[in-house]
Amino acid sequence: MTDYKGIKGFTIPTVSSDPSNPIMGQIWYNSTSGRFLGRADGYGTGTWSSGGNINTARQQTSCAPDGTSTAGLLFGGAPGDVALTESYDGTTWTEVNDLNQGRYEAGGGGTQAAALAFGGYSSPAVDAVTESWNGTSWTEVNDMNVAGRGLGSCGTQVAALAIGGGRLPGETVTAAVEQWNGTSWTEVNDLNTARVYLPGAGTVTAGLAMGGLTTAPGETGATERYNGTSWTEVNDMNTARYGNAGFGIQTDALTMGGEEPTISAKTESFNGTSWTEVNDLASARRASGAGGSSTDGLIAGGSVPAVTAISEEWLKPASGTVTITSS
Repeated sequence: MTDYKGIKGFTIPTVSSDPSNPIMGQIWYNSTSGRFLGRADGYGTGTWSSGGNINTARQQTSCAPDGTSTAGLLFGGAPGDVALTESYDGTTWTEVNDLNQGRYEAGGGGTQAAALAFGGYSSPAVDAVTESWNGTSWTEVNDMNVAGRGLGSCGTQVAALAIGGGRLPGETVTAAVEQWNGTSWTEVNDLNTARVYLPGAGTVTAGLAMGGLTTAPGETGATERYNGTSWTEVNDMNTARYGNAGFGIQTDALTMGGEEPTISAKTESFNGTSWTEVNDLASARRASGAGGSSTDGLIAGGSVPAVTAISEEWLKPASGTVTITSS
């Protein structure tokens, strides 16, 4: 291996093939490709851009949490007990088969091809109904143990969490959590802070609850992590809010929008320890459906405060090897 004398006195190694596991900030010259390359971790801050409008404007809707900016699934919503389901291909939303039970403020799990819908409000009562989506149609499966609305949620079609929410009797703001195993729901350990209108992220063994509305004093920035057994309070969001959306994993999540108490466009990123404000939504909104990861996601519908059909796509360059150019 020979050395190439780089800019500002740095010595850049010359190699015939890229390193198998470069570290962040490492730079090299690949003599085979004739390019200067480097490793960048999470370069760029991520930005929101306009997506296609949903066909039916609505709020208090739900989204498959593990979707992407090119593969989203939106279901339910208000006004009314909406049963509509729409699928997104990165450009256009297409109406597909409806939920069996129209509802709003439901929880969701899974992807565009394999999703779960549970709870919510179906006039005249709070709902416990659970439905499974196979990419074509919805099928009713076993109900939740306790009906609830305004639920936080995360997970997959076969392994999901229903977090907090307004539960019966009396739609009480609760700390209750239920876990879905693909067949039935089981009550598991409660949150530390009871709340409603919150998003969740992650999995049934590594979940995250972000913000929401408590009985007192109101909107909260409280964040809790779940390890499959119990919840632990970690650092709060920078801006307390409820009706916010969110997605990602326990150690790399986003939350956006909501009320604080004014309707918000703020987006915050969580690294497993603390929250950082990043680029805002183009349209402040609350009660939207959202799904994705910290690098590729989607938010749709909600109120601004009028009910909206607008969707936005979140993209952040992922970690990896990049070509270094000069001008």
